Amino acid sequence: MDNTRFELADDIWLDARRAIWFPSLRLLAVADLHLGYAWAARHAGNLFPIAGADETLERLVSLQNDYQPEVLAVLGDVVQRAVPIPQLFEELSRFLKTLSARSEVVLVQGNHDRDLSRLLEEWRLPVQLLSDYHGGEHLLIHGDGDSEAAGLWLKKTTGRIIMGHEHPAICLGDGVASWSKCPCFLASKRVVVLPAFSSWAAGTIFPRYPFMSALAQKTAFAQSIAIVGDKLLPVPFPG
Repeated sequence: MDNTRFELADDIWLDARRAIWFPSLRLLAVADLHLGYAWAARHAGNLFPIAGADETLERLVSLQNDYQPEVLAVLGDVVQRAVPIPQLFEELSRFLKTLSARSEVVLVQGNHDRDLSRLLEEWRLPVQLLSDYHGGEHLLIHGDGDSEAAGLWLKKTTGRIIMGHEHPAICLGDGVASWSKCPCFLASKRVVVLPAFSSWAAGTIFPRYPFMSALAQKTAFAQSIAIVGDKLLPVPFPG
């Protein structure tokens, strides 16, 4: 049995590599890359170590190789901070050149992406930053926006909202003394929250930590799908 993928619904697959796949749409989505995390910290004056190369692009290329998506969507927080420094330009240029060679790359704006549109234009990088993206009947967003608009959209359609923003994680343990924090997917009947793709993201444990977005706060999640190593483990949502 392959526990690296989980069939959430017809034509919706979760991947333990922190991605979601829609086979009939040939659509692969991830969220919260936070590219340039270390460089943004150093630009802000923090003595943050540059401890080796960021593996985000290599991980995405691996997913791209396996799924051959027509569209690769990043659901917000593409960068940690849109700072006009050569290192971020180089990282974004390599990111877009590599992935765009085999898929259409769609970037959805997140709360960390303020001023990113301006930088993309100034640097003449061939991609636009979108407020949302419609994949078939589904709406792909970052998740920090208007919850009322999202609620109205859900009433008009049968699709799901796919979002990031929350960096969800869950504690799994033996009930005595041993436990581990694992990134996870969160799912209700109509809303799916992706774990942060960034390896810098520590993850926020729910329900101990309140949801950031109004949409997540209003959603009755029923299931967590924990990422344990390279496997997926479905567990009831800890409500």
